[in-house]
Amino acid sequence: MSARFRRCGHGTGPLHPDDHKAVAEFTAMLTARQRPAPWTGHGDVAVQIAPDARALERGRPTEGQQPDADPVALVLIHPDTETALTDTVLCARARIHGAWTDPYRLLTHAHAGRDLPPDIDLST
Repeated sequence: MSARFRRCGHGTGPLHPDDHKAVAEFTAMLTARQRPAPWTGHGDVAVQIAPDARALERGRPTEGQQPDADPVALVLIHPDTETALTDTVLCARARIHGAWTDPYRLLTHAHAGRDLPPDIDLST
């Protein structure tokens, strides 16, 4: 007897175990997006690249950065490999969504397979 699984809402039967994982990741991302953890000035941050976009990128403050500085000097990094994607950019505190958490990974350019825009301006 073979089990019948429903994939991505198509077909009949129970959800496939991989579907449960995808639903859990998506739910965690929505929860993190709606209730971001406050950034205390230490650790990685979730940064809004464009003021009207939903995408977030992972940023890491530079060495010696003061926790209450405005603007904050950041280096945008890849969410999985932690390699630098940009040189140091100045980011207004208004652009910081909150502390970086893993569910934000789904909202990054890297996860979507896109490059960052070449003219990133986070100063406003």
